[in-house]
Amino acid sequence: MAASDSGLKSVPPSGWDARLYWQWIGYNTIAFVIVLTVGFVLALVGSDALNLKLVSHHLVVALVIATLGAILFGGALGALQWLVVRRRVPIPRKVWITANVGPALLAWLLVIMPAVITAQESGDDVSTAYLLAASQSLALGPLLGLSQAMVLRKVTSRWAWWIGANLASWLIVDAFIYLLSRLSRDLDVLTGDGSIVEVYLTLIATTPLTGRALLWVLAPSALTVPTNPQSP
Repeated sequence: MAASDSGLKSVPPSGWDARLYWQWIGYNTIAFVIVLTVGFVLALVGSDALNLKLVSHHLVVALVIATLGAILFGGALGALQWLVVRRRVPIPRKVWITANVGPALLAWLLVIMPAVITAQESGDDVSTAYLLAASQSLALGPLLGLSQAMVLRKVTSRWAWWIGANLASWLIVDAFIYLLSRLSRDLDVLTGDGSIVEVYLTLIATTPLTGRALLWVLAPSALTVPTNPQSP
């Protein structure tokens, strides 16, 4: 790390930084595309494995796939988000990534894999089941904010606002998607009637809100630790 506060002294009290803001949106977009696409492949692989009729091994297979999905989520999303977070506070990359893995594991274990297993056993389309499960797991977004806030509480006095920001972003986006679904069932991604592209867009739509909130939460005036951001 390059120990220098000069770059942060010019940051306004609001924490605004256009470059970091757009980096947050861009990095999260890349991460969400990777996570959902590779996650879709993992779900199909898991379905094929479960289709081998190894009933006694269903739980093991599901656990392995869910763990891989969670590691993917934590690794991709956490690592890319950290590229922005590190510019404001000296949070270790491993710590930030780990904060992303827990909520992702819950999403895979409680929502995605049960839906994939049920679809496989009933002969339904697995890709549709994954789409619906991925849509429903969006509700766990605020849990991700809570997990990350536990890390941020060590470096900023505004850490609790990060929980509210994530909850608000998900509620606003879900409400917007719901209103669109009233116009056309083809847009009803929240009940699985939409498309995988809409799931991507739903995730990406939260990033402008969380990006602005992150910059405020990590504004220099709110930090409780010496600032030694990493250079680009």
